Amino acid sequence: MWPVAFAQQDTKFGQNAIQQVSIEISDNGDAHVTHQVKGDIENTQHIPYITSNFSNLGVTDSKGSPIQYAEAGGKTPGIVIFPTKTDTLIKYDIPSAVKLKDGLWTWDYYYLADSAFYLPENVKLFYANNNLVQLKEEKGFNCHGCQIKLEYELKPTFVTQKIKWEDKSFDIQTLTLIDMQKIKLDQGNKSLSFDVTQPNKHITLIIPKELLGNPYDVYLNGNLIKKQEHIDVKDNVWLHIIPNQKGTIRIQGVTVVPEFPLASVLVLSASMITVLYLTRLSHR
Repeated sequence: MWPVAFAQQDTKFGQNAIQQVSIEISDNGDAHVTHQVKGDIENTQHIPYITSNFSNLGVTDSKGSPIQYAEAGGKTPGIVIFPTKTDTLIKYDIPSAVKLKDGLWTWDYYYLADSAFYLPENVKLFYANNNLVQLKEEKGFNCHGCQIKLEYELKPTFVTQKIKWEDKSFDIQTLTLIDMQKIKLDQGNKSLSFDVTQPNKHITLIIPKELLGNPYDVYLNGNLIKKQEHIDVKDNVWLHIIPNQKGTIRIQGVTVVPEFPLASVLVLSASMITVLYLTRLSHR
């Protein structure tokens, strides 16, 4: 059924719709959008497009049958649905919705309705408004509102640095698009440090708690900065920061790898007790 086309004007037709938006993103950044609009038997509803740059528009009822609708122009172009008791599906494709920028696929998304995002199959880590998020076993994530700066890599690369102390060796994994400098351990001050050569870039470190216990304070050139941290099932701390300038990062922990292994401390303590006991016996 052919739609009715309203002239380009600023008039808004219909009430704001009760809807859920679903967005499937392909490897090349194209997005397939579905608006599921709840039926309203009393009111005409207006559903704005996410963007006017789209193709392959389809408007059907929940069973896939075409319905009558109208298209509104002006400042808020979109679909107008007439009163109906059934849900409506509005589908279209947005080419290059997510664009590759400085090594990250990026989308500044703004749409005032709950939106569910389904990222490319291999993407398990992403950044939402500069916060690191892990999908784990989930296939997607929900955004309520929704205003989000979405960023991700299709194939993130983790680089491992080894930290040695006495007879122990620890692996720190890093995820970043900058050239990561050598990480140094200051055992006496319970801290790790490294230099930052490029500002305003995501840096994630996976630090064994046995090496440096959290919670952490993170300093850039001596000034405390914002950080994000959580512990995974392997008792590693995921630390995410975005330094806003070049300089030296210092990660201050609450515990650090001991200078002597616990077994050595116990043996030493037992030896001291034995010496003390023998000394007392010799004075009897």
